[in-house]
Amino acid sequence: MEETAAHAAALEGVLDRAFGPGRFAKTSERVRERGAAHRLNLSRVALFEGAAVGVCRMSDISVGGRSALFLGPLAVDPPHQHARLGGRLVAAALEAVKGEGKPVLVVGAASFFQPFGFARIPDGRVAMPGPVDPSRFLWLSQTHGGLEGLGGMVGPALAA
Repeated sequence: MEETAAHAAALEGVLDRAFGPGRFAKTSERVRERGAAHRLNLSRVALFEGAAVGVCRMSDISVGGRSALFLGPLAVDPPHQHARLGGRLVAAALEAVKGEGKPVLVVGAASFFQPFGFARIPDGRVAMPGPVDPSRFLWLSQTHGGLEGLGGMVGPALAA
């Protein structure tokens, strides 16, 4: 289901339990701190007996001055992991962003994200505001040729 502001407190707990105390040390968090605009309407939440147990968030960012989307965080409460919720959340979020036509970036395991169409970003093409393992830095084009010429620093969402 679509994320709403009412899910915020429960999802903070899911994120804390899924990522632990190192949650805010991740480079992906630097992207969010620097002005990535969290899009509730594109983010998806998994519920179990009415309680939020998973989330796949989407945020507006820019890459070298072009609009793009950033997938993450993706988290499932530990008791509900290994039930394919993460994959279902990603699929639902990618379905929600289809009409946006923007490239989608993620930092995550290639083995998990490649079945959704993500591919490794060529070395040196896109830079994050902190260290990132190049094998985990992935992108997805929503349009034919949508990654052509895309490069530069990941930054805040462009003004509307």
